[in-house]
Amino acid sequence: MSETATATDITAATAAPSTPESALATESESPSGMVDRVVLILEVFERSGGPLTLGQISARTRLPRSSVHRILQQLVSARLLSRDTNEYRLGLRMFEIGSLVVHHTRMSDVARPLLQELCAATGHVVHLAVLDQQDVVYLERVGGAFASVLPSRVGGRLPAHCTAVGKAILAYSDRETVDQYLWSGLRRRTDRSLITPQALTSALARIRGTGYATELGESVAGVSCVAAPVLLLDAPVAGISVCGPHDRIRVDELKFRVKWIAAEISRRLTATNRSGPRRLISTVPLSGHLASVASPGAAR
Repeated sequence: MSETATATDITAATAAPSTPESALATESESPSGMVDRVVLILEVFERSGGPLTLGQISARTRLPRSSVHRILQQLVSARLLSRDTNEYRLGLRMFEIGSLVVHHTRMSDVARPLLQELCAATGHVVHLAVLDQQDVVYLERVGGAFASVLPSRVGGRLPAHCTAVGKAILAYSDRETVDQYLWSGLRRRTDRSLITPQALTSALARIRGTGYATELGESVAGVSCVAAPVLLLDAPVAGISVCGPHDRIRVDELKFRVKWIAAEISRRLTATNRSGPRRLISTVPLSGHLASVASPGAAR
């Protein structure tokens, strides 16, 4: 029996290395194993700079052809790669995603000094956010001690209709975007959240008429915000907001400052799109008195 067991053990021990496919298949069941393989394959494309065949990808990653083929099929289906006969190359979706990263990075670089200026002038927390389906995603947050009270964080999400910055972006979005948002359903965060299509539609119409949005405890009880959209070619690409305790937010004063900063971010983004990144010097009036001399549609 001892000899039989030993022979079995030897057979099992020698069989595993000879079938790397089975070992890799087991490992690939874990998400981290699959992610590691996808990253490895994409890195090969990064180094090559051109199209590659299945055999070349398998050789350079040292992964089995069958595993590579399966992953490549999934990446092609997701438009992350494209296939032309027997060759694969990076797909248009990779370009789209990369362009978004560059765009958001440039937007943050342009907006950050102005957000800091607005924070210093008001003493409140200032945000830069973009719309992503039913949420706003925060790209920047500048603020002091009160920032710890807010649920917002860089990279964090909140339902767009519950935030001033989200409503500011939605108000200037195209009809299809707004209709899709309304169709998805309106989640409640507090008893002040807008949860009916009629209430949100009316709010968006008011925002388009004034050029700014407000939030009165709709995402966090006791917190108020004032926001305005950042426009590029008349389309909203982001929004900024000033947030603080309800009893310290003066809407009549802050609306001018927020609209001025949003308009200046829009102007600088437009300039960088036309002429490439450069330092733009401009005086941004932050006082309510100076801003009040601008026409109501200046920030739109």
